Amino acid sequence: MTAVLLATSIPELWNHFVHALPVIMGLVLIEGLLSVDNALAIAAMAAHLDAKERTKAMNIGYIGAYGFRLLALLFASYIIGNHWIMFIGALYLVWLMCAHFAGQKGIGEDEGEALNVHHRTFAGTVTMISLMDLSLSVDNVVAAIALSPNELWPVYVGVTIGIIALRLIAGVAVKMITKYPVLEHTAFVLIGYVGLLLIAELQFHDFFEQMGPTKVKLIKFAGIILITALTLLWSQRPALQKAMNPLLRAILLPMQLFASIAGALIVVITWPFKKVISKVKKA
Repeated sequence: MTAVLLATSIPELWNHFVHALPVIMGLVLIEGLLSVDNALAIAAMAAHLDAKERTKAMNIGYIGAYGFRLLALLFASYIIGNHWIMFIGALYLVWLMCAHFAGQKGIGEDEGEALNVHHRTFAGTVTMISLMDLSLSVDNVVAAIALSPNELWPVYVGVTIGIIALRLIAGVAVKMITKYPVLEHTAFVLIGYVGLLLIAELQFHDFFEQMGPTKVKLIKFAGIILITALTLLWSQRPALQKAMNPLLRAILLPMQLFASIAGALIVVITWPFKKVISKVKKA
């Protein structure tokens, strides 16, 4: 009896797997390609730490990337039904970009914890990376579920392999940032780009839904490649830098304003927690 059941179940399981294979492969490809911005961002955000702390912060970042994706999968239906969660995540990604470039213009040390991503302690850096992982996870998982709305196990498999790809790409990302320092800035542009694209998806939901999740992901990847190529070109062409300086200065003004307002809000929100932590440490 057991042999009969096993004989009938194995072909069914195999057919089930074959049917889900295109979804898994699609997710592996998309997650792998889109791991570029995540890997670059983690490396860039930990770049100001010393070698030992940098390695530790990056490893925590990769663990967080997988953990938050699993968390996002568990609460996917709630997230999809509450767009404000995705909107807050998108705003955080945009703030990271704005705070990075605002910090390049000499924001004071006292404001550094809120506004300048390079003045953070090890704990602050890990927190910042974790929040970025959470924001990117919400975006990735919602899109992944759109590829397989009826079954979640192919999504789990695809996301898992995608995280492995993220870890493999990370080593290359560190070397690339060392060789091309401009990629540190590129990483923050990519984070902001993903945040702005997510806001656009939320605002023009029907339009992006008609395009389909695969096309949206391909557009996102094309944007990542284009932005990376343009920043590398910009870094190697002094004449292009000089020509674009007026435009970049004009763009920087609203970025500084947004970074300051959002940073002040973050200070207000986190102040009670910092006080509690400070008292616990003293005790």
